[in-house]
Amino acid sequence: MENKMKMKLFGTFSLENDRAKLDEESLHSNKLTRMLAYLIINRDRVISYQELIEVFWEDGSKNPLGALKNLMYRLRVVMKVFGEDEYVCTLSGAYRWNPQIEVETDYEYFGKLVFEVRNQKNDEKKKELCKQAIASYQGDISERICGEPWIISMVTWCRSLFMDVVKELGYLYEKEEAWSDLEKLCYEALTIESLDEDFHYWIIKSLWEQNKKNLAMLQYENVSRMFFDGLGIHTTEKLQSIFKEILETTDSHITNINSLMAEMSEQESPKGVFFCDFQNFRQIYRVETRRIKRSGRGGSVLLLTLGRSGRLKRKAGSDSNLMDAMLVLERLLRELLRAGDVVARYSLTQYIILLPACTYKCGVMVAERIKDAFQKSIGKRHLEFLYELEELTNERR
Repeated sequence: MENKMKMKLFGTFSLENDRAKLDEESLHSNKLTRMLAYLIINRDRVISYQELIEVFWEDGSKNPLGALKNLMYRLRVVMKVFGEDEYVCTLSGAYRWNPQIEVETDYEYFGKLVFEVRNQKNDEKKKELCKQAIASYQGDISERICGEPWIISMVTWCRSLFMDVVKELGYLYEKEEAWSDLEKLCYEALTIESLDEDFHYWIIKSLWEQNKKNLAMLQYENVSRMFFDGLGIHTTEKLQSIFKEILETTDSHITNINSLMAEMSEQESPKGVFFCDFQNFRQIYRVETRRIKRSGRGGSVLLLTLGRSGRLKRKAGSDSNLMDAMLVLERLLRELLRAGDVVARYSLTQYIILLPACTYKCGVMVAERIKDAFQKSIGKRHLEFLYELEELTNERR
């Protein structure tokens, strides 16, 4: 009987033939899993004892050769579930996978499909190949293996191919205006790569084209916030372009004032301060300064900065304690500020606040109240809280 094996690396590791199956649970050992994967990935060559020791016992084991031979013995024992064939051959100072035993792997099948996608000129055939390739990529390479230095390049390569083939299909869906399919595709792709701007661009565009206008605008706001939290940038050029495209498209539609007000209104009754991204904050600030010039009624702008003790005047680092403290500060701002106040996160360690109809003296009181509450909340952590305040009047201070 032909002994043909199938190895799966995507999602979780497994090896099977028509008799039995080994997976991460049945192997019990991470080292066994990694060794088996390593032998099969490198099945076209002889692997020396020295190479295996350097790969698997870089921690300086006292008897790495003995540990290697013991691991190989254990591997041969568990492999008996597949039959009595010799799966791992022992050579002079080396091992190798038995070249007589064929192994099909999911990552090689995936790579073959991507190659066919790249060489296919017919759009319909390319679309079907893209779907097959995406379906075959069942998540990143197993967590039991993916952190190993010897496989990192393969992890990166597979993920890069996945991103390429998803975008190939995305371009085809966009070309034929299959907006629902494009939306679904990109949401699925975001489970693999959550900060890819192309996927977010397509989701916003597909929502808008399906007349889900509120969802499109909400998605833009959420993505802007996520990019800032994850990358420290407000928005990318591509996301700004879709926002501009939406605004330009809106100009071509005719509506009535009640419909427009309903579309702009918050879904729930406003509670507490209004949080937004910095792009929207800047527009609100400009409107407020114009209102002040017309009415003469002032306001204030408050900038809050957190940092390590003694480091506020230098470039602030983004360590975990500072990020946790920024979350504490956000909670306090939501609790302590008014419904008419506006807050945006300007940098990893700064919030900027617009306080309409608030004098400089009142602004100081607000800032001190936030500072006191913050210092009580963080306890003895060595963090500094700095605030800067400017009053908005017809004549700037």
